[in-house]
Amino acid sequence: MINVKVTFKNKTEDYIAVECETGAFVLPGAHVFGIFCIGIISILLALPFGQLVPENYSPFSALTASRNLKNSQYEKEYIKNNEKIVEENIEIASTAGSQENYDDEIVIPQDILANGATYDGQPQVVKESEEASNREKFTSSSVVAQNQTPDTSAVPHAEAQTANSEMNTMTPAEKFISSLITPSSTPAMITQNSDEIIEQNRDENKINAVWYEQTIKRGDSLSKIFNYLNLDKESLKKIIARADPDDLNLIVGEKIQFLVDDNNTILEIAIPINNNKQARFSLDPVKNTYVMAHEQRNAQFNDIEQKLLNANMLPSFIEMEKERQRKDKEKAMLAKREAELKEKEAKERKELARLEAQKREKEKQELLTANKKEKLDHFSPSNRPRLVIGTIGSRENFDRAARRMGLSNAEIATIKSQYAGKVNVSKLRSGDTFRILFNGIGQGSSMTAISLNSAQGKVTLYRHPQNHIFYEENGYKPSVGEFKRFPLMGNIKVNSPFNLTRYHPIKKKIRPHYGVDFKVSIGTPVYAPADGVVTYASFMRGGGYTVIINHKDGYSTVYMHLSKFDVRKGDIVHLGQIIAKSGNTGYSTGPHLHYEIHVNGRAVDPLKVDLPSGNPATAKKLSETFKNTVYILKSELNKDSLAVAK
Repeated sequence: MINVKVTFKNKTEDYIAVECETGAFVLPGAHVFGIFCIGIISILLALPFGQLVPENYSPFSALTASRNLKNSQYEKEYIKNNEKIVEENIEIASTAGSQENYDDEIVIPQDILANGATYDGQPQVVKESEEASNREKFTSSSVVAQNQTPDTSAVPHAEAQTANSEMNTMTPAEKFISSLITPSSTPAMITQNSDEIIEQNRDENKINAVWYEQTIKRGDSLSKIFNYLNLDKESLKKIIARADPDDLNLIVGEKIQFLVDDNNTILEIAIPINNNKQARFSLDPVKNTYVMAHEQRNAQFNDIEQKLLNANMLPSFIEMEKERQRKDKEKAMLAKREAELKEKEAKERKELARLEAQKREKEKQELLTANKKEKLDHFSPSNRPRLVIGTIGSRENFDRAARRMGLSNAEIATIKSQYAGKVNVSKLRSGDTFRILFNGIGQGSSMTAISLNSAQGKVTLYRHPQNHIFYEENGYKPSVGEFKRFPLMGNIKVNSPFNLTRYHPIKKKIRPHYGVDFKVSIGTPVYAPADGVVTYASFMRGGGYTVIINHKDGYSTVYMHLSKFDVRKGDIVHLGQIIAKSGNTGYSTGPHLHYEIHVNGRAVDPLKVDLPSGNPATAKKLSETFKNTVYILKSELNKDSLAVAK
């Protein structure tokens, strides 16, 4: 065996090979130190912290505690976040069509949304029959190849008659589009200038279209104007795709002109630009897109002074305005009903307070009369007053003092359970005092307020009249039923909206988008918008790391393309809990959160769906009702005249 020895005594010294009779060898010191460190780390990782070894001794406990504290702060901020302000300032990208991620084609099975059944992670592909049906619905916007010319010589006479009858039932705009793709359109025509084709066919078919104009106001964008006038968003995407950057810089005070037919199809749009010019976009049905040209203002008119209809006369705007007025009327009626209900509740509370005052005064007189007849050394459940004021005597604990004051074993057990985690009742000592308020005199009445005053501090609890749970004065924060609109905090930007008829530009098929894509950076906290149970938390092909939560009343939420889970399947989550971090996993073209809401297994638009009525306003109303209850109970708890102290 050859032993290789390395020395560093001389820079010119080379490796020396010497013969070694023994098989022993010596490791370098650095190797020994490395092996030792690996062994220590392995032991630390293998120790059962929290079981045999206290969790406090874990070297990772400080890191975990810091992360939990940070998450807790985020969750509190999320719950306090005013979503009404967020909804008013939500930003929907004007280039939403170009920023869509054509990847979210997974249909979540209804069984996992309904009852949390196991999901194997495979996407459910849309059936061919459904695709065929969707293609028929999308015929009017499909792309026709330029070099395809049908052979009319082989068309039977019967089919020609059928085609003629179909033409008779078409609208003017459909005839206009159909005329460009009929057999009469020769290759020579297709090679003509697109403007000439559009003008020629418009004159021949006499499209029933009207020019409208809309004055540009400060803060307007092309997207806002389209939303305001209820115009086609798909047309907007095509116009933006053809426009130069300077064409979309709207000039305040100038007027945008639209040529719109009876079917609300935008045939032309003229956008004013600098130097008395305009960018005119004309619909090219051959390519199902728009042709853009820069020209002098009003070049599309023979008469420059031609008067145009105001855009407020657009049928689409009038229809939307009627719907808006209807909704405003419904809101006004609802506000009126709420005001009437509030007034009625105020009267009822006032009457209830009056009756309670009369009842307390009557009980006071009865108690004073009873005290005059006989001074009691102790109470029993049969003669116990509404207010019990007690002091723990020498050689007594709380149980004995409470029994002496007429409390039953069940009532004592209730007090101990309500103070669990707040006051150690078993450690109350001589001299400590307590006050217990009941809703009536004697046996059969129930506790409504409890106050313990000891060396541990003074803690007072009040019973909620609906759920019969005891809370401190500021301890009741209702969140049951609350369902927030967004699973994110801060400003919201939508890159790709909910769209069941989204046309895939690559696959040339209808590919519905069942959710909303929020633009967020990787690692952004994702919160549970309501209480629920995690039914799925794993990797899903296409959706990447995915979490699904079932909520009450048939609601389910889906979160895709995550980078990290903070929950597991079967976990019960609460409102505002951080469940994951956003990412870019699965079939995704950029960092974003794909968010879905399902109601009874059906996908709905997260930005428009009516969420459960337990909103922040309802929670606030419940909190105010409890505060009114506390106000009454607190005054009674401090009225010594309702009891005889012992």
